[in-house]
Amino acid sequence: MNDYIQTVQKLLGQLTTAEQQDVIAYYREYLLDAGIETYEQAVDELGTPRSLARKVLADYSIRSSSQESQSTKSRSDIQATKNNVKTVWLIILALLSTPVTIPILLVIGALFIAFAAVIFSLIVAAFAVFLSVIAVGIVGVVVGVTTLFQAPWTGIFYLGMGLAALGGSWLCWLIVKWFGSKVIWALSWTAKKIYDRFIPRSRAERGHKL
Repeated sequence: MNDYIQTVQKLLGQLTTAEQQDVIAYYREYLLDAGIETYEQAVDELGTPRSLARKVLADYSIRSSSQESQSTKSRSDIQATKNNVKTVWLIILALLSTPVTIPILLVIGALFIAFAAVIFSLIVAAFAVFLSVIAVGIVGVVVGVTTLFQAPWTGIFYLGMGLAALGGSWLCWLIVKWFGSKVIWALSWTAKKIYDRFIPRSRAERGHKL
């Protein structure tokens, strides 16, 4: 039993020390009260250490993101997006580590594909926007500066076009960031609903659910 608890604790490195102690104390007491003494008995009751740890991490991440969304303090959009990405990934890992039926497995697969597609498309879109618009801006500024004294009006035109393109690249970045954060938030919300609906929980996990 101690081997099981120690293995679970090693897999909870993303939690704070206090959170780890809370989880370990709860499950240790549960196993003792249930009279479970061996590693195999603990697995039969709670599942593998990896499965249990992943569900614990997902629960804490969901609770953390929910508390942050309800907080009145201003929060960085980038940090919020990172937290949502982390939550989705932990939920996917928790679902994949749990025995499920084929229909649920298909849902998990679709969620994973959507998650990967969103991340990939945002990265590609961001690079495409920056490379194209910034390139136009730099070329415009260079051409404008080099022709400014020979043909003032032409130089001003190209210089203005270049500066406008550089400014537009920043605006495009803000739009991509805003849209991406909303898509990831929606994906996170969907993942949480799937997790709450389909994840099987032992009696011990229901008692410790956050």
